[in-house]
Amino acid sequence: MRLFRFFVILSIIFIMFTACSADDEEETDTESGNNQEDNTGDDSGNGDENQQNTNCGNGLTDTGEVCDGNAQECSSIDPGYTGGIATCKPDCSGWNTSDCKGNSSSEDPTNPGNEDPTNPGNGGFDKDSKGIWVDPDTYLIWENPMGHKGTGGLGPNHAKSVEYCENLVLAGADDWRLPTIDELRTIVRGVSTTMTGGTCPTSESCSDQDTCNKNKNNSQPYGYSCFGCYALDDQYKDGESFLTEDDCQLSDVQLGNDECYIVPAMFGDPCNGTWSNTPNTSTAGKLANAFWYLNYKAGYIGSDSDTLSGANWVRCVRQGTADDVPEQDAEAEQNPDWECKVEADCPEGKWCQNHTCVTKPAETYVAANGLEWQGGEVTRVEGWENAAAPCESLELAGKSDWRLPNIDELKSLVKGCSKTSECAVSVATPGYNEGYLANQAACKGCGTGNYLPEEVGSQIQYNYWSSTDDPTASKQVWSVDFKTAAVVHDYNTANQYVRCVRGSMN
Repeated sequence: MRLFRFFVILSIIFIMFTACSADDEEETDTESGNNQEDNTGDDSGNGDENQQNTNCGNGLTDTGEVCDGNAQECSSIDPGYTGGIATCKPDCSGWNTSDCKGNSSSEDPTNPGNEDPTNPGNGGFDKDSKGIWVDPDTYLIWENPMGHKGTGGLGPNHAKSVEYCENLVLAGADDWRLPTIDELRTIVRGVSTTMTGGTCPTSESCSDQDTCNKNKNNSQPYGYSCFGCYALDDQYKDGESFLTEDDCQLSDVQLGNDECYIVPAMFGDPCNGTWSNTPNTSTAGKLANAFWYLNYKAGYIGSDSDTLSGANWVRCVRQGTADDVPEQDAEAEQNPDWECKVEADCPEGKWCQNHTCVTKPAETYVAANGLEWQGGEVTRVEGWENAAAPCESLELAGKSDWRLPNIDELKSLVKGCSKTSECAVSVATPGYNEGYLANQAACKGCGTGNYLPEEVGSQIQYNYWSSTDDPTASKQVWSVDFKTAAVVHDYNTANQYVRCVRGSMN
């Protein structure tokens, strides 16, 4: 009897335990259903939060994505914002509006500015820190000098550039990002066509080469304006470049700052092509996953595949406010690699050329072959037909018989490259076929360097006119590039240096 009672009690306990377990399972299922419903309604548009979006990062806004790797003005997302740039979230689920300014209707009143509470480093920004420049006009805060140069000084590919900026911690802030092409255009100087508001249409709102910014048979109203100063190297492009007479004229500060068309406050190899985070949305651009870049050596805007290394460098940016501008917008600290910035930095008898104190040229330089050359700074002259005039009117060192040198005389001025003298182009053989092609390798010179005698100066960023034209080719003349010691077959409409000579060779 006792055994029977024991089994009855055990059975009752078992039934009660089973009922409780069923209730627990039902409750768990209900909670799971609620979670699933919450995930489906999440503004990411991805449904299950554990599902990975494999298309995110391909540069295209695919189904289920709000954006993909790009950025845009905050006001275009919500008119309630008064400024700032919004970047695409890493999972492509929406826009990161932490840099947006103003009282947007969607702004969280408990979190002014939509500041990311998980990113406290942004609140510690130090506007007086070294390594940055704050643009007093746009309030964009730039990494200065440029940081990531890639392996061996070669620029990183686009993906590495994005990663570098996202991981950068500078001046107490960690919300750095890759700039848009519109932002890169704000720091162009001296090239009106690619500065903000210039004729070149490439922008965040016009990124498709197949439509709004392709020069179809020169029928578009902007011609070759995106080529910047490079358009001057081609007679046809120059005529449709929309450049003015004030363009492509480097200021003294720019000449002393690696000779490029950028805000003078920038330093640290600022001339290289610089990646933007604006994709080229043309058919070919999408296939190559290409992004726009800006080359400040000529104010040129182009695009490259995101996988291409060595083409472009990276300069990170973040959006600031008027409060971030230092009270005194002091000039950027001198690059520690520079010996000088202006002539006053050098001892007596020397001047500053390419940030190095070199011997200051005398008025004239007499070469070993007997030719006497104009020394010091010279000017550029546009058009070969105008090149002889400055020499014909020159009064220097008590002499007035100065003239434009012929190609033989100009070749003889090259110092440190014997190949130039082996180039068959001469006054006796000025034709391209008989001169240049006779020894093409020699005519190409000796590679990048400075082959102008120090006693003359060091202006080598442009070619030098000779008085020798090519009688076998219309509108073609000969010049010398002292950066490479090359003999160049050039258009007679180019804009080049004139350095006068007198006397005759021994």
